[in-house]
Amino acid sequence: MTHPFNGLAIGDAAKATRALLDRLLDENATTFPEWVTLFYLAETDVPESELVTRLDARFKEGRGAEVVDSLTRAELITAGVSLTETGRARHQRISGGIDRIAERLYGDLPAADRETAGRLLALVTARAEAALAA
Repeated sequence: MTHPFNGLAIGDAAKATRALLDRLLDENATTFPEWVTLFYLAETDVPESELVTRLDARFKEGRGAEVVDSLTRAELITAGVSLTETGRARHQRISGGIDRIAERLYGDLPAADRETAGRLLALVTARAEAALAA
C-alpha cells in the first residue's frame, strides 16, 4: 500500500499530533494561544504591543490582548512582556512533554527523512500562504 503525499495525509498527521499537544496543554491548564505566547517569550522578551500584534496575526483579531491579559493575571508573564519564573517553569514542563511526544512519534526515524519531511512541509506551507495572499 502506498501512502500519498497530499493535503489529506498532511491534515491527518496534523490532527493526530495536535490532539496529543492539546492533551498535554490540558494537563497544564494552558490553551493553545497561551502556549504560543509562552513559546514566543521563552526565546526573548517581546514588547507588549508587538506581542499582541503577533498573536492577532496568528489567531483572530483582538485575541492577542485577551491572551496577554490572561497570562498576566495568572502571573505567568509580566506586563513588560517577559516570562515569570512560574511562566518559565510551565513552558519548560510543556516543552519537555512535547519532546517526549516527538521522540515517541518520530525519534527513531532517520534524520535525513525527518529533514526531508520538514523541508517539504515548510515548502507546502509557504506555497499555501502565498496562494492565500494572492
